[in-house]
Amino acid sequence: MKNLYISEIQLLSQKEKKARKVQFDQKRTLIHGKNHTGKSSLIKSIYWALGAEPLFNQKFKNTNVSALLKFELDGTKYSILRDGKLFGFYDQNGVLIKKFTSVTNELGPYFGKLFNFQPLFQNQKSEFIVPPPAYLFLPYYIDQDSSWSKSWESFKQLQQIKDYRNQSIYYHSGIRPNEYYSTKKEIQEFIQIIEETDKEQKLTSKILSEVKEKLAQTNFNIDVDSFKKEIVELLTESQSLLAKEELLKNKLHDLYHLQASFEAQINIVKQAILESNKDLKFASVDLPEIVGCPTCGAEYENSFAERFEIAIDERRSKDLLLELKKDAQMVEAQIENEKASLSTVTSEVSRINEILEEKKGDLKLKDIIDNAGKNQVKSIFSERHAELNDILIINAREKEKLDKKLKAFESKDRKAEILNFYHSRMSSFLKKLDIHSLTADDYKAITTKIESKETGSSRPRALIAYYFTFFHLMKKFSSSTYCPLIIDSPNQQDQDVEHIDKIMEFINHNQPENSQMILGLAETYGEDFNCKVIELKEKYSLLQKSAYEEVADEMIIKQEGLWF
Repeated sequence: MKNLYISEIQLLSQKEKKARKVQFDQKRTLIHGKNHTGKSSLIKSIYWALGAEPLFNQKFKNTNVSALLKFELDGTKYSILRDGKLFGFYDQNGVLIKKFTSVTNELGPYFGKLFNFQPLFQNQKSEFIVPPPAYLFLPYYIDQDSSWSKSWESFKQLQQIKDYRNQSIYYHSGIRPNEYYSTKKEIQEFIQIIEETDKEQKLTSKILSEVKEKLAQTNFNIDVDSFKKEIVELLTESQSLLAKEELLKNKLHDLYHLQASFEAQINIVKQAILESNKDLKFASVDLPEIVGCPTCGAEYENSFAERFEIAIDERRSKDLLLELKKDAQMVEAQIENEKASLSTVTSEVSRINEILEEKKGDLKLKDIIDNAGKNQVKSIFSERHAELNDILIINAREKEKLDKKLKAFESKDRKAEILNFYHSRMSSFLKKLDIHSLTADDYKAITTKIESKETGSSRPRALIAYYFTFFHLMKKFSSSTYCPLIIDSPNQQDQDVEHIDKIMEFINHNQPENSQMILGLAETYGEDFNCKVIELKEKYSLLQKSAYEEVADEMIIKQEGLWF
């Protein structure tokens, strides 16, 4: 199992000229601050930078924050920059490895390989896909807004996967690990080969029977007139393909023209962004608060509102640039498709021309058939029938091996081991958190919605027991990367002093070994978490002007490298 550790996050708002830089301990970090000091926004930004979608408050969203997250994966250091819808992924030297404009289609599959997260879940179109990063991080993040009332709902847009809750539980618990899905995919491939081979074999058997019957009754003769007819048919098909070839060439011409148009628009928008950036920098740094007109002597205010408008224009231009690049990529894909179609048609024209050249001889096909005789025809079909039978046998054996392998993942013993661990930890953790109303039957199924079994102040404690059970369960049985445990504001539903003490003590002493925890608290209630503490003291101002220059020096260079 790989281990992911978060080392640092940088947040930057060019709109407000503010930033924040926070470094995390590899074992445990406490984000400590009263309400409205920004601890939840800071915590949400961690997995947001990695492509998930937490629920941010509108005030924080309006700052147009970009995030640079640095992390370590099994000793190798990486960083990822998220700027709106655009992602840049960098190696330990800050060199751009790859950039992404789509989480589901681009970032998700890439992270699937990197983090060894490769289940195959069905989306709403019934397509099997490697799910986006949110489904990897889902059980590791306890969000203050939703996780204390509903389990497995700490991110938005999760409904794009059918029955995502149960599918995620079966995967992360280890009941269906990566190998389960890869094995199932292999089995499906063998099934497809077997079905196609079986169809061909049945058709071959039918033709062979008909050939044997007809050859036993008549001599094999070739009608010269039929050859003339074949040539006419081939010439007609050739003309049709040539017309199609000309149509494809015209379409390609139009697409190349459209591609050039998009490239011109992209260059114009890039220049506009550069100019807006220069204007904003000039207005923010070089101009005084009051600017006098050298001609008439009138004075004009260089206010935040004017600079804000420039920043908004820059963001809109960036969004437009991203959309134009996407459109250009679509046109490029169309060009490749049309080129492939043209290549196919051209090859088909060449093939027909070759056949025509052969048939223009002295009816060579007639000579071949005359020389081959009846036994040669039967031999060809018989050999093919035997080949198909061998293919069926070989693939059926391979499928049988994979069926046994899949059954091993679904075996009662393996599932019982996982469920016994789940029940044991759940029972133990419920007792530690003073929950005695739940019976073993209440959480017998691993997919049980614990939140439906408890109400009031008992519900958050029951959910803590459930979440920590999964933290330990994944450590022992999961096949994907183990991610940082992020817990935000566990004091919910007005816990009394005795129970809030139990919650803090439980969190402090039940963190799985070799894991990283990031904990957000307004109060520690006297519990010593013996870890690095990040203090947030200023209300409504997570980002600070004093941090802007340091963070901007690193992030703006990376941003410009992504956009240009």
